[in-house]
Amino acid sequence: MATRHPILRRILALLVISLPASALASVRAGGTFEAVRSCEAFKSFKKGTNPGFVRLEPGQTYAIEELNEQDWDWIRINVPDVREPSRWVSKECGVAQLIPGAPIPSEPGVTPQPGEKPGGRAECNTANTYDSNVLAMSWQPGFCEHAQFHGMKPECEALESGDLSISHLTMHGLWPNKRACGTRYGSCRGSALALSEDTVAEVAPWMPNLMFETDFATHEWDKHGTCQAKQDDEYFLTIKQLTELVDRSAIGEFIRSNIGKGMSVNDFFANVRRELGPEVEQRIQLLCAGGRFLQEIRLSLPRDIVPSPDIAKMVQGAPRVGPRTSNCNTDTIFIERSGRD
Repeated sequence: MATRHPILRRILALLVISLPASALASVRAGGTFEAVRSCEAFKSFKKGTNPGFVRLEPGQTYAIEELNEQDWDWIRINVPDVREPSRWVSKECGVAQLIPGAPIPSEPGVTPQPGEKPGGRAECNTANTYDSNVLAMSWQPGFCEHAQFHGMKPECEALESGDLSISHLTMHGLWPNKRACGTRYGSCRGSALALSEDTVAEVAPWMPNLMFETDFATHEWDKHGTCQAKQDDEYFLTIKQLTELVDRSAIGEFIRSNIGKGMSVNDFFANVRRELGPEVEQRIQLLCAGGRFLQEIRLSLPRDIVPSPDIAKMVQGAPRVGPRTSNCNTDTIFIERSGRD
């Protein structure tokens, strides 16, 4: 996985070195932010407050005022002609240009090569240079129940109200990865997302956000899809196919058998090993929300994926994952039931 603006992150990392610890809550900055989609503009992104329900206008450029410290993922801009114009927006909603004309520093000890972007290696943003993939699948009830989505995910609102029920794995994304870039590979040059109505209809049950809007699909396409060769319709249909295959395998079956109760991590991996083999067991990671609620499953896949109900065959040649869980504090992970408790 990669950040959407690697140059911006590099600048911010160097800025923070010179700041005292007391100043790390945010960093004053100048420059411009060009919106690429209609995102909410928050007075407080932590509380999800948006007086006047202000949204960005795609194509509009706003003045940057400040950058937050936590992951540098929020930017405060000035939105003219609204009450309380200083607003926080997600960096995924546009393109930031900090202090026009100022030099962009490179990594210490690294001299940019011809054709390389200042502040980052060009090959980490060059399409079709990846060496593996990660299939990320959500357990939607667990994500919506415990993630802080700030009212920006209508599918979660529908789950909480009972208007939507989900009891299968859903699509987060398919992420081309490159070992040499770590988490910085992504956000390659590519065309804008333009899914056909047929694709949206087929994919939406597996990516519930598409039932209401295209914001999440656009984010996944811009950050990951642009770095591989498939066109957008084929890319999302492939993710749907892969997610469905995993959901119908012993992986999805074991999770569904534990809905509404605790699932032993040891039992889960023992079942995967028994039913699908050690090759699969070594290429799965479980992610938790709140330390003990299933949020996501990630499956390591090779560069050239051949979809198959034989999951062991599908993962052949893929890198092994590190720890088998992430953000899980105990051996027992609770599998949330869809809807209100």
